[in-house]
Amino acid sequence: MAPARPTPGRKRILVADDDRTTRFAIVSMLRDFGYLVTEAKDGGEALEKIRKSDFDLAFLDIWMPKLTGLEVLARLRADESHPKIIIMTSDGTSESLLRAVREQAYEYLSKPFPPKDAVEAAERALKQNASPPIEVISAKRHWVELLIPCTREAAERIQSFLMKLEADLSDDLRDTIGLAFKELLLNAVEWGGKLDPNRKVRIAHLRSSRMLLYRVADPGPGFSFEGLTHAAVGQPVDEPIAHVNIRDELGIRPGGFGIAMIRALADELLYNEAQNEVIFIKYLSAPAAAAGTAEIPRDIGTG
Repeated sequence: MAPARPTPGRKRILVADDDRTTRFAIVSMLRDFGYLVTEAKDGGEALEKIRKSDFDLAFLDIWMPKLTGLEVLARLRADESHPKIIIMTSDGTSESLLRAVREQAYEYLSKPFPPKDAVEAAERALKQNASPPIEVISAKRHWVELLIPCTREAAERIQSFLMKLEADLSDDLRDTIGLAFKELLLNAVEWGGKLDPNRKVRIAHLRSSRMLLYRVADPGPGFSFEGLTHAAVGQPVDEPIAHVNIRDELGIRPGGFGIAMIRALADELLYNEAQNEVIFIKYLSAPAAAAGTAEIPRDIGTG
C-alpha cells in the first residue's frame, strides 16, 4: 500500500505486542506511512529496546509476557527521558484506563481498532511539542481529579481518556456529555489559561450511582455574561444571534454558541462568583447508573 503522505523527519517508533498478527498489521501500516518501526514481542524486550535506542513514540499492549505495558510505562517514568507512550488493549476496565492516566500514557487505544487508527494516533502524538505533564490528584473510578497544562492538545487527550470511562452509557448520552465537557475544557484552557502551558486547569470527574459531574476551574480572573458581546449567551432574548455581526467585526472565527450549547445539554450548570469555575451535572437513568457502579471503586496504584 502506498502511503497517503509520508511522515517528515523519519520518526522512530516501537510497537510491542505479543500477538503477532496485530503487531504485523500495525508495523506494516506505520512503515507504509514513512516511519522507522521496530518490533517487540513482549514487555521485557520492549523495555530493553526503548532504553537502548532513541525512540520518539512507543505503542505498548497491556497484557504481554514478562512485563505488562503498564509496568513498562511505570519503569520508564523513572528514567530521565523516554518516548511518548500509546497504550493498546482490549481490557477496557476503568482500573487499566486510570492507571494509564496516572502513568502518563499519551493516548489509549481500545482493541480491536483498524491499523489506520495507529497512524492517526502517531501523527497526533508526534506533531505536538513537549508540554508540562498532566498531574494526577485522584485516580479512582468514582473520582478522577487532574491538573492539566493550558493547551488544546492536553484538553483533547484528557477528554478522550475520560469519555472511555463512560463506556457503559448509551452512545447518545456519552456523545452529549463529551461534547459539553470538551467545550468547557477548551473554554478553560483558551480563555482562562490563555493557552499558556505553564498555567494549569483543574478538572474533576465524579461519578455516583445517579449522577455524572464535571468540575472545571481555570487560572483566569473569570468573566461576566453581560460582557460576552461576542457570544450567543450574552445577547438579549429578542436578538439571539446578534453576536454573529460582532464576531465578524472583530475578525473572530464563526461560532460563539459554546456556553449556550452547554446550558442546553446540562441538567444543572453552576458557576462560582468570579465565573472561573463551573460545575456541569448530568443525571443518569437507573439502568445506566447501575451499570456504572456495579463494582466497588478501588484505588489505582502507581507501580
